[in-house]
Amino acid sequence: MNYFVLPLGIILFAVTVLDLIKTTFSSNGGGMITNVVSKGVWKAFFTAANKNGRAGLLNYAGPAVLISILMVWIIGLWFGLFLLLLSDKDSIVNSTTLISTSPLEKLYYAGFTLSTLGVGDYIATTDAWRIVTSLAAFSGLAFITASITYFVPVLSAVGLQSKLSLYISSMGKTPQQLLISSWNGKNFSSFFDTVSDLCQMLMQHTVNHNSYPVIHYFHTNRVKLAITPALVLLDEAYQLLKQSDARDELKMEMLQNTLNTYLEMMKESFLKNESTSSNAPTPDIEQLRAYGISLNTTEQVKQLFEQDLRDRRKLLTALLEKDGWTWKEVYNPSY
Repeated sequence: MNYFVLPLGIILFAVTVLDLIKTTFSSNGGGMITNVVSKGVWKAFFTAANKNGRAGLLNYAGPAVLISILMVWIIGLWFGLFLLLLSDKDSIVNSTTLISTSPLEKLYYAGFTLSTLGVGDYIATTDAWRIVTSLAAFSGLAFITASITYFVPVLSAVGLQSKLSLYISSMGKTPQQLLISSWNGKNFSSFFDTVSDLCQMLMQHTVNHNSYPVIHYFHTNRVKLAITPALVLLDEAYQLLKQSDARDELKMEMLQNTLNTYLEMMKESFLKNESTSSNAPTPDIEQLRAYGISLNTTEQVKQLFEQDLRDRRKLLTALLEKDGWTWKEVYNPSY
């Protein structure tokens, strides 16, 4: 018995199982291995795409992350069981000749045990190893099935993300256009009529993001379907709307709380200590005034966006840059 390889196999198998359980059964984010793999695969794609959100290559980053996570789980379980079997030279024998197996044959036995194929050309030699084999087979059936079914809610969450993006971008290509299109000459009633639906979708997206952080790496190079520019646009429109007297305070409070919750979650999960390479522009409010929309003075608006909202807009800038976008996609998009 090799007492170095044995605990190594137990640790590898246990760590993989714990990461898999944390990721697939928890509603509070992924496991440590999952997070490291996700960030590593995304970084590779992001670097290869030259950090350009319009690069088509980034469309494949999300699926690549999911496949990579699944492969890491399978390899972790497989090699964990392999090291357990390798710790005892006579743990597995050929079912016909009863000759002890080689390391390669043990690797093969570990693989077909986890996949529950039950080929039968190799067998365990003792009751202890038979129990280990049975436990590994049940683990393979349960955990590999769970890891594959994990894809279903993730893809559903990605669908909601695209729906939310399109919903916001269809209201206006820029924050100013969003407000102008919802202005009826007296108030923004058509915008506030949509706030309940917006908040509901954004709250669900925030919950999904917290449960399945991997959806952060599902990217589209089409601006109107991209979630990050859409949510930054919505936040900027909300800040402009605060400068007007024609607003529904209850709906404004709902939207503020929902946006704040999302940004706090993103800051805690993805944007810790993120630096930015650009500054957020001050929105042009003259086109709003041209449509008869009354706002605070130009100086007050400038003070708000350049001073009072400085930290918030740095966070928004980091959010855009981390996804390969710039403020141009918010204030001067080209669909």
